[in-house]
Amino acid sequence: MRTLISILLLLVCVLPVASQTVDAVVVQSTTEVDCRDMRNTRISEQRVYRLLHERASDMAQFAIGCSKWQKLADFNGQVTDATGKVIRKFKKGDLMRSELSSSFAEDFYTLSLDYTPPSYPITIEFNWVTEANNGNFGLPTFAPIEAYNTQVDHASYVLTAPAQMACRYQCRNTADQVTQSTLGDGRIRYEAHMDNLPAIDNEPYSPSARETLPHILWAPGKFELHGVSGDMTTWQGFGAWIYSLLKGQQELSPEFKAQLHAMTDTCTSDRSKVEVIYNYLAQTTRYVSIQLGIGGWQPFPASEVCRTGFGDCKGLTNYLCAMMHEVGIPANYVVIRNDQRSLVTEFPSNQFNHAIAQVPLPGDTLWLECTASAFVPLGYVHENIAGNDALLIDDNGGHLVKLPAYTPEQNVSYNKAHVTLQDDGSAKVDADMRYECRQYEDLLPLMSRTEQQRRDAMLSGINLSAVTLGDFTFTEHKQSYTTPHIDVSMQLETRKLANITGSRMFVPVGIFHKITVPRALQQRVQPVSIDYGYVDIDTLVVTIPEGYVVETLPQSASEVTLLGELSQTFEAADNTVTVVTRHLMRDGRYPATDYATLRNLKTAVKRAYDQRIVLRRK
Repeated sequence: MRTLISILLLLVCVLPVASQTVDAVVVQSTTEVDCRDMRNTRISEQRVYRLLHERASDMAQFAIGCSKWQKLADFNGQVTDATGKVIRKFKKGDLMRSELSSSFAEDFYTLSLDYTPPSYPITIEFNWVTEANNGNFGLPTFAPIEAYNTQVDHASYVLTAPAQMACRYQCRNTADQVTQSTLGDGRIRYEAHMDNLPAIDNEPYSPSARETLPHILWAPGKFELHGVSGDMTTWQGFGAWIYSLLKGQQELSPEFKAQLHAMTDTCTSDRSKVEVIYNYLAQTTRYVSIQLGIGGWQPFPASEVCRTGFGDCKGLTNYLCAMMHEVGIPANYVVIRNDQRSLVTEFPSNQFNHAIAQVPLPGDTLWLECTASAFVPLGYVHENIAGNDALLIDDNGGHLVKLPAYTPEQNVSYNKAHVTLQDDGSAKVDADMRYECRQYEDLLPLMSRTEQQRRDAMLSGINLSAVTLGDFTFTEHKQSYTTPHIDVSMQLETRKLANITGSRMFVPVGIFHKITVPRALQQRVQPVSIDYGYVDIDTLVVTIPEGYVVETLPQSASEVTLLGELSQTFEAADNTVTVVTRHLMRDGRYPATDYATLRNLKTAVKRAYDQRIVLRRK
């Protein structure tokens, strides 16, 4: 069951650094998981929060996902003011039901409570019970720290399960242990506690929550989901269960098979066949999430996706694999998590939320995103899956694989501007930019926006004031098997590019970027995590207005560190000054002591972009 706590574990990046600011206290956190058999589970939970500041107001909200197999059996709560007086009570009937979803068809709905505390401090207590009868596929994670600047006084977790479930656990980022005992009915009882956890402060460039937050993972060995049994004690076994759900789902009609061969039989290579089929998928289908029954894991039949023209990640991936197989191209179904790089590889369990396809061509393995095939170029591995661990599924079960990632040098932007400066400090700027790979992908959402929205977005990134945008082009290039990129061309006019003081004019050189320096820390505790490596190469050519000469050029800059590099050169010739700046950031994990190096590099970059050319009136 995906509770609010398990969602926070995946999405909130927090760091085990004692915070001087405490916004809330988890006075009591209790979770009791009672697996009565392989199908039926009852979970009782209690949370008592003391909210000290408005910054913790989100903890006054309650939300839980339900379905026809997972129901909220009981709920109550109360609010106590600073004097200990109960000022509000909640019951199950106070919860609002919402079935609004981005999915075309779901078996899920949300029950929620929206409460705004009238003052602080205040104490809020929630008690609830859920019951599920669709199997024991997933067990909630024990993760009592729920937000930044929140301390935990007492937290406990109890799991009772049949011995044949062979439940497993893994303690991460904590020295707390799990105790285990056998009950009289033969079931196994597992118990864990975490007490007196200090509030957690946020540090810039932090690793993910899963890498730093104290928590205990739980998973069954033997499991059942909607009547389909499996074994996830190994990745091979878990993959074998997923493969069993794919059997019989790739059948295509004879008529459509003939159509596929008509489309591809004249292709001169396997790569060209892949391109034809991938483009066909993009042109004839659309993504719609379908979470019905075991359809949360089993794809709709390929023939049904072909007939209707829509499917979720599983259905579209399975459909693509079926088409590839029909024309003699090998293709594998792959499950992956699209919001984290690494799996807990030593703990086989359900850690996935997405499906893609792998096509292993000779000398070139393709990873194909089927839900965005109309937008993602063939052969391009987008940022949500690039470098991620994944589980490849075939008739031998599951196999751990890692997707390729792009280097900083591939995630490059080229920014060129010709500035025609006037003697009053105004200027005309002709700018041409190219963005490749990850930097291309950052701009890709603008392809679906209006022309005006694109203009506004690009203009907001220019470090100039009082700007008018004239001619503008925004062009995507995504030919198959090439480096995708977006070209942008802008003609700008600004009333005040340079500042004039007396006989001098001060001309800025950093018009393409707005640089921020991460805050100083008294003591860095966590490693430095840079998830996005890139290179920015800027060329600025300034035409000096008549009647002015160069008085002072800034000093060239050079900074080389393990985390990144900076170089900046100035050259004056005739009536122009050319400035070339190159800024490299390397993705990776670095020791906490390198945080000072990171700040120094960012400071040097900001200083470089803040420099000014000084012109003097003749």
